[in-house]
Amino acid sequence: MIEISNLRKYVNGETVRLEADIKFLNMTSICPAKTIYFEIAKEQSFLFSANTYDAFVLVGLYLAMCNHTDLRIRGNISKKLYKNLTWYVQKILCDFSGVLTPAKIFVESFTTPTPVGNVIGTGISCGVDSLSTLYERFIKEDDPDYKINALFIFNCGSHGDFDWEHTQTLFKSRVKRAFALADELDLPVVAVDTNLHQFRNEENKDVILHLAFYSCVLGMQNGIRRYYVPSTCSYEEIKRYGKEYKDLAGFADSYLIPLIQTEQTELIIDGCQYRRVDKIKKIADWDIAQKYLNVCLSQKSADSANCGHCSKCLRTLLTIEILGKLENFAKVFDIEAYKDEALNYKVECLLNADKKIFHQENIALAKEMNFPMPLKRTCYVLDNHFMIVEGK
Repeated sequence: MIEISNLRKYVNGETVRLEADIKFLNMTSICPAKTIYFEIAKEQSFLFSANTYDAFVLVGLYLAMCNHTDLRIRGNISKKLYKNLTWYVQKILCDFSGVLTPAKIFVESFTTPTPVGNVIGTGISCGVDSLSTLYERFIKEDDPDYKINALFIFNCGSHGDFDWEHTQTLFKSRVKRAFALADELDLPVVAVDTNLHQFRNEENKDVILHLAFYSCVLGMQNGIRRYYVPSTCSYEEIKRYGKEYKDLAGFADSYLIPLIQTEQTELIIDGCQYRRVDKIKKIADWDIAQKYLNVCLSQKSADSANCGHCSKCLRTLLTIEILGKLENFAKVFDIEAYKDEALNYKVECLLNADKKIFHQENIALAKEMNFPMPLKRTCYVLDNHFMIVEGK
């Protein structure tokens, strides 16, 4: 059995920690850590709820399901979260991965944090999905019950593995960008450090990453009333390809995230109603996006520039080029590197349009905008270069 106990909240220098012990009873310990923690700036400590284990149960449950054992919480959790995890979420996770088995969750009782804040938040990765949600739910939204009033950035795996040397460097670089963006919008930023990604391995790293994001939110439900999770996929993409996705976000986010909530905090999946190209179209004229958009897969250091030639840079810049906005993003992308690869990438889109949704979307957008794509009849790959043979 996996047991989580001894919940505490304490000041740790200039930060405050929410922490609990994790034990692997009558089984070999499968993780290098004996505690799970979340850490934020001391002045933001009101966000942490120290009377519920909600923030710890998601990763604990997943580890139990992986190891075909049960989970015991030596304390209280939300009744709504408990019911959803027991009735629905475990089935979704088992459908996603055949190696998982359902686990029993034992808790002492149920509780609901006393809210001391009215935070409407979202994550600020500065990617397309993130900026689209920020634009929709802050710039365009007038209803204070739904308008974003705080931004969050989590160090729980998306910046690299827990023990990688460059992970903290990259996290700090992205925090710096988030604070610069937030300062222009007069919004507060909460940077959350955690060790949840210390519990992941090659077999479960993507699932742990997604559950860790939601866990960070649940850890701050004293203050968070509503939290927008920017979508990775559109409803159309989910409908057509959902069962084929090997990551949890594409497979289940649209119906999993609404189940991860408590009596105090609601998580909302936002952006599924748009294609990725439509999101870019919405933010292409926004000065904030032109200064802070960051999608690069090659970023491994404090350098925040987009390389212009990795797969995410290419697909993003092709959309921007089709929209006629390429030079507007010259400050954050290596446009010349993109131009060197653009023709080959356009041909790749044509060759794989029936296999990859982002290629399909860019080709469809090109038709909508009367943007000239290569007039190919047949495409060949020769010595790793695309060759185009045009016909009459």
